[in-house]
Amino acid sequence: MSVGERKQHVPIFVGSTFEDLKDYRRAVRDALSQLETIVRGMEYFGSKPGSPIEECLAAVHSCTVYIGVFGMRYGTIPDGFDRSMTHLEYDEAQQAELPSLIYFIDEEIQPILPKYVETGPGTLALRALKEQLRKRHVVSAFTTPEDLARRVLHDIPEVLRRIGTTVEGELIDRDVTNSDELLRKFRLLPKLLRDRDVIVEFETESFDVLSADTCEALRLEEGATIYDHVKLTNGDWLYVYASMQAAESVLDIPKGSKVRAQGVTVYGTTRDIQYGEDGAVTTTEEHRGVRLTKILTISPPEVKQDS
Repeated sequence: MSVGERKQHVPIFVGSTFEDLKDYRRAVRDALSQLETIVRGMEYFGSKPGSPIEECLAAVHSCTVYIGVFGMRYGTIPDGFDRSMTHLEYDEAQQAELPSLIYFIDEEIQPILPKYVETGPGTLALRALKEQLRKRHVVSAFTTPEDLARRVLHDIPEVLRRIGTTVEGELIDRDVTNSDELLRKFRLLPKLLRDRDVIVEFETESFDVLSADTCEALRLEEGATIYDHVKLTNGDWLYVYASMQAAESVLDIPKGSKVRAQGVTVYGTTRDIQYGEDGAVTTTEEHRGVRLTKILTISPPEVKQDS
């Protein structure tokens, strides 16, 4: 945005349970402030003439984008309602047809205090809500507050562009400037450092279909995912995966092309049981690499000159 130009303010509602996700909400608010957006949520209502529910839902309706952050609590159900406040916020956003970004806390990685884990009837309600969200939206898993903020900054620019808001710069790449160092650490701590954005530069070899077991381990689409074992420009070797539309785009890249792409680190395990004279023997195989999300540049294969 140029000097003297009037700043664009885009109201964004952040919906979540409150006490358990305070640090996460603060991280999202700080991240969105870089985009000159107005963040709205329950902590900003103050003293209002209407009831808390009325004011909350009116705030949702006044926004342009909805961000839903879901942990392990369904939340408080207001008197006279059969759904929690967080659930009502989401429903209001859908009724208003707001573009929606949905994030779930990663239950396998992120430690969660027992007091922030729903018990009783709320457990079933939360499970049903999350299942509904998975069917309606592409859901992203987050770990730390910083990880959530990074994911929001990754996702929100495209949403803003779709609604006609100017977003300057490539905010998507802001946290991937040191991808070589991240990938080095990822090789040592893949479970801890999965789901991180990286930029990779490599020369294509030959893509092949990824097995169903590995697809399940890496949470990729079975029958719509391919992989390649490539050499990075720094000399390291890495498995890269492409799924769905990304798979179609890389299939047309000639072998030997130099590719610069954006991706996300992925990690999972498969188990194999072999039966022998000594009984069953279980082996575990680790799978790690980068799921390609966006091809940035392609340089065609070099043509060798005859001597």
